[in-house]
Amino acid sequence: MVINQQRLSNARIARVACTALLFIAYFVIYEMFELENSLNKKNSHQKNYAEDYEIVTTDYGWTTKASKNFTRTIVMGEFFRAVLSHQNYNQTAWQDLEKHPDSSRKLAVFLDIDTCLEFNYPTYQAKRWWDNMEKDHPATGGFLNHITESCQYIQRAAKSPALLANPASKLVLIDCSGSLRFYLSNVCRKGSREFLQILDSPQVVTAYISVARKHALSHDIGLPPPAIKPINLTSEERISIDECIERKYLFSFQGNPGHGRDQMKTLNGGDDVYINLVGRRKYVKDVTVGGNDAMNYADIMRQTIFAAAPRGDNLFSYRFAEILSAGSVPVVYADGWLPPFNTPNENKEQAFDWSECAVFIPESDYNNTLIILRSIPNSRRCKMQQCALKAWERYVSSRAGWLRGILDSLPYTDLESLV
Repeated sequence: MVINQQRLSNARIARVACTALLFIAYFVIYEMFELENSLNKKNSHQKNYAEDYEIVTTDYGWTTKASKNFTRTIVMGEFFRAVLSHQNYNQTAWQDLEKHPDSSRKLAVFLDIDTCLEFNYPTYQAKRWWDNMEKDHPATGGFLNHITESCQYIQRAAKSPALLANPASKLVLIDCSGSLRFYLSNVCRKGSREFLQILDSPQVVTAYISVARKHALSHDIGLPPPAIKPINLTSEERISIDECIERKYLFSFQGNPGHGRDQMKTLNGGDDVYINLVGRRKYVKDVTVGGNDAMNYADIMRQTIFAAAPRGDNLFSYRFAEILSAGSVPVVYADGWLPPFNTPNENKEQAFDWSECAVFIPESDYNNTLIILRSIPNSRRCKMQQCALKAWERYVSSRAGWLRGILDSLPYTDLESLV
């Protein structure tokens, strides 16, 4: 009788355990589903409009027999191949539509000419900037030469009947420069007074890695920086984020103290905060691809909930992408920076809500960082980490992600026509 009662008790315990496990599994799946929905969009604009774009490339440079005569940065080579691999890409559409414009076809047009002044990827602070150019498309001329030559082709594409036939079609330009003086709008207008008028057209969208909202046109969008040294999480580390297992550090930062970062010294006051300010030379040597990671940067990131992504010489930070790759939440100090896949109009709906995945702190409020972060509940921190990792995987980890984010953003560059 005692044995039977023991068996009955064990069976009840097993049923309760099974029910609990099923409830936990349901809760985790539900939360992941809700997060995926928020990443994909909160209304039908993206679904109904972004997927309608026919992806095309011009036939001026890399798609021609003279392809090797046109230089190309490594990052733009990756992006161009992502465009060619998209399921909606039509290889012959541009040629066909220039001869026979069709107002019923909505195009997302990308140049087969380099417009991206990015010389830190994949080798950060390369002594020879041309090392970050594709070897099959070697650098010719000076630092700006391969961007300057694109100006004439931008004007040509913007005036094409293929683009102008449908007002909803977009010509998308990739501008990777961190400095205002090297933006396409400044480099190209020197040779043409009408270039700014071209950029003013709502059909010409510039995607900037580093731009202040005040310097972007209403129909422009942000773009994430490429990750120089992404952190590759193990499957166990990914599960720990899904299960909301708390990490060792609430907040961390490693890097040189320029641009106000020296204020972080005052934040290093607890076991859950890791601050390591080092000289620029040591930092650059450590983060360069092939560096030995003497500062244990990757492991610190793996143990961090919130990680600083302060602006550097320019508004953006490569850390922004690397932090996301670690499933950490970027803490951005870059006043006015236009975040990836957002438009400058803060009063309009955006394609992506970064407040779900990142914390933005004014540069004047460095000293309030820990107060702000400690006020965020643990449950909220966990959801932000999950969002950050999803954003990395969907939009930031690859140039295919860049393309996906751009296409998701295009309907929001002209919201007035959609409401």
